[in-house]
Amino acid sequence: MFELIADRLAIRAKETAQTVAIGMGAFLCLVVGGLFLTVAAWLFLLTFMTTLQACLIIGSTFFGIGLILIFVMSVRAAARRRIRRQMMLDAAAARNAQLGSGVGGIAAIVIAFINGMNAGKGTRL
Repeated sequence: MFELIADRLAIRAKETAQTVAIGMGAFLCLVVGGLFLTVAAWLFLLTFMTTLQACLIIGSTFFGIGLILIFVMSVRAAARRRIRRQMMLDAAAARNAQLGSGVGGIAAIVIAFINGMNAGKGTRL
């Protein structure tokens, strides 16, 4: 039993390590390619504009892309929070539905009855 779990864990770890390695390679290629494209855009803009204008255009482009990515991240985080909250509400509803049936439901009714009787004894007219 434990060997099966250990084997599955080892396979999962190997697949995760391979995915991370491929992702890091892709990230490195994207960074290097982005740098070369930025330099090419810089040289292209310098043929038509001043250095200050080229800086403003390239800087504004990267700043705008960064703002868009931050917005996308916040929307995704809000969606994950909404899904997580809904899952917790569904789990609580399932627990409450199970509590009302079976021995747990009967015990809850008996406890409520006893509490009601004790509260009634404590009151005087």
